[in-house]
Amino acid sequence: MIKLREIERDFAVGDQVVHALRKVDLDIQEGEYLSLMGPSGSGKSTLMHILGLLDHPTAGAYELDGRNVTGLDDAAQAAVRRNKIGFVFQFFHLVPYLTAAENAELPLVLSGIDPAERRDRVAASLASLGLSDRSGHRPDQLSGGQRQRVAIARAMISKPSVLLADEPTGNLDRSSGNEVIHLIEDLHTSHGLTLVVVTHDPEMGERAQRRIHMIDGQIREDNRGSAA
Repeated sequence: MIKLREIERDFAVGDQVVHALRKVDLDIQEGEYLSLMGPSGSGKSTLMHILGLLDHPTAGAYELDGRNVTGLDDAAQAAVRRNKIGFVFQFFHLVPYLTAAENAELPLVLSGIDPAERRDRVAASLASLGLSDRSGHRPDQLSGGQRQRVAIARAMISKPSVLLADEPTGNLDRSSGNEVIHLIEDLHTSHGLTLVVVTHDPEMGERAQRRIHMIDGQIREDNRGSAA
């Protein structure tokens, strides 16, 4: 499903070049659940941004569902993101002046989905996440766990085949964090999602069926086993 070949990502910092990714090769099969782990600056978040078409590699090739998406223009990459990829971030990235329902609805608005269908899909999504009674609340009226569930609803509303979660519990207390990671894992199982979780937390990383450890922009370990 996902194939990366010799992916590199360089950043200019002053008069120096930082090599964030160094010739990364990675194959991810449909329906896999894997974690990307490593210390700060190891390249794990940069790699997730490449996978999510939020950033362009400096060199190398990225295939998604057999299609080379590396050289697509911004509009074409945005279309791929809307149709195939969902995102969950540490800091939620909800629009503060929109309600929970309106935040969840945003991808459907951008895709031109009929308003009646949007309402039905949003209502069903929020209900499935236990948020029906919070649909009219703005983010500042929600707890951290509720905000992340709204973000998950937004990520899943377009029925993506890939879900990318960047430190999804990093801004939550342990109880809320456990609730969120179990919810994401349940979505992986019930929807057959390809799930990639970026984390610096070894306990969370070990939950995945496949664990990738990165150091200095390279994959140093690729371990498979049973999920926790």
